[in-house]
Amino acid sequence: MTHIFDPEDRAKLDSPERRAEMPPEETLVKAGIKPGDIFLDIGCGTGYFSLAAARMVGPRGLVYALDVSGVMLADIRSRVASLGIFNIHTLQTARGKLKMPEAEPTIAFLSDVLHEVEDKASFLAALGAALKPGARLAVIEWAKKETAKGPPLKERISEDEMQVLLKKAGFAEPAAAGLGEAHVLYTCVKLPPEK
Repeated sequence: MTHIFDPEDRAKLDSPERRAEMPPEETLVKAGIKPGDIFLDIGCGTGYFSLAAARMVGPRGLVYALDVSGVMLADIRSRVASLGIFNIHTLQTARGKLKMPEAEPTIAFLSDVLHEVEDKASFLAALGAALKPGARLAVIEWAKKETAKGPPLKERISEDEMQVLLKKAGFAEPAAAGLGEAHVLYTCVKLPPEK
C-alpha cells in the first residue's frame, strides 16, 4: 500500500518551505503553461498550483482542479469565492481513477501525486487516452534519493522508471529537470497514435 497524503496535513501544501522550493508561478512557467490553456490539475490539493494557473491562463483559459479529497476541494472553492476567481472548476475523483472534465485539456499537471497511485501504468494510460495528441503533460515527483521529508524511498519513481511509464502511456520521451533539492519536473507531449 502506498503512502497517501493526509488531508489533515493540508497546511503543509502552502508552506514557506514549499514556496521557496517550488514557487507556483515559476514552476508553472517551467511546466509549460500558456495563456488560454485548459489546465488540468490532477491531485490539486488546496489549490497551490490551481490558483496561480487561473491567473496565468487568463480569462480565455480554464482550470480544472481534481482531487480525491472533498475537504481539499472545499478549501479551493472557498478560496476561489473569496478571491473572485471565475475560471476554476473543481471535480472530485476516486482514488486511482481519472475523472476527466468535458473540456479537452491542453495541459495536464500532476505534482507529488503519481507516487501515491497503486497502478501507475494504468493511470497514465487512462490519462494518455483522454488527452488529444499535442496536449502537454507536466509531472513533478520526489527525486529517488533520501531527503529530510517526503515519501519513503521505495515509493519514489526513478527517472528511468518515469521515462518508461510515460512512453508506454503514449507520451514523447520526457525532458527531466531538477526542481529544488528534492524534486524532478518531467515535461512531455501526447503523441498521435501509431499507425
